[in-house]
Amino acid sequence: MKKNKWLALGIAVVGLLAPVLSSAQQTHSHGSSTDSMEMDTREVLVEGIKVTFQIMANNEHRKMLKDMKMKDDIEPGTTHNVTVILTDLATQQPITDAVVSMKVVDLSGKDQIKSLKYESSMKNFDAYFSMPEKGRYELLVLVKTGDVKRKAGIYYDLR
Repeated sequence: MKKNKWLALGIAVVGLLAPVLSSAQQTHSHGSSTDSMEMDTREVLVEGIKVTFQIMANNEHRKMLKDMKMKDDIEPGTTHNVTVILTDLATQQPITDAVVSMKVVDLSGKDQIKSLKYESSMKNFDAYFSMPEKGRYELLVLVKTGDVKRKAGIYYDLR
């Protein structure tokens, strides 16, 4: 009987973590040897929402902002811009009224937690984070729409 309780608890924990660290995430890398912009894009589906993560080194992000004639607001002491795009799967419309927080966990387990700023002209949420070392980072978001909270996450391998 005790084994069944532990087994049930283990299955429940895995079931709760599966949507957060979905193995069904899609990876897209934008850029080529002739294109100066490098952006890593990942998509995760969670509870009726497509969460798109876009990770870009600050030097590449600065070039993009300049090309788009946008204000260079890169936060000092950071190395990467992380953008999150939320799409309602039922309507295929962007979700613009959410409150989004992100936690980036580094190689040593230390985390950075920030509220993402909504950029109305781009219909996305973003913030700057410090990811100075090569290795695997964990990016987790908490998305609040109305009274509903959803969690999503990916692993990002910085090379």
